[in-house]
Amino acid sequence: MSMTESRRTEMHIGLRESLGPRVADSLMEHLPPSGWADVARQSEVNLRFDMVQVQFEMIDRRFEEIDRRLDAIEARMRFMIASGLTIGLALFGLQVQILLSLP
Repeated sequence: MSMTESRRTEMHIGLRESLGPRVADSLMEHLPPSGWADVARQSEVNLRFDMVQVQFEMIDRRFEEIDRRLDAIEARMRFMIASGLTIGLALFGLQVQILLSLP
């Protein structure tokens, strides 16, 4: 039978009449707020923790993959920039030679 708020109130009133207000209040404070169905077992907490750990590991692997892809893109960009500068300098050198060879 599930604990309803009205049953909790009846129990609290009965405890106050039988044991006094201080003891009744102390006992009621130790009960879960909505019944034991809302209290998690240690195994449930551990299972949830394990699921969260797996999700974090998946996220970490995804970020590692993204880092590898960005490193590859960066390497290609460096190659393209270096190639462009080399070609540009070579063309500049040819222009200088052509200008110096003119009469």
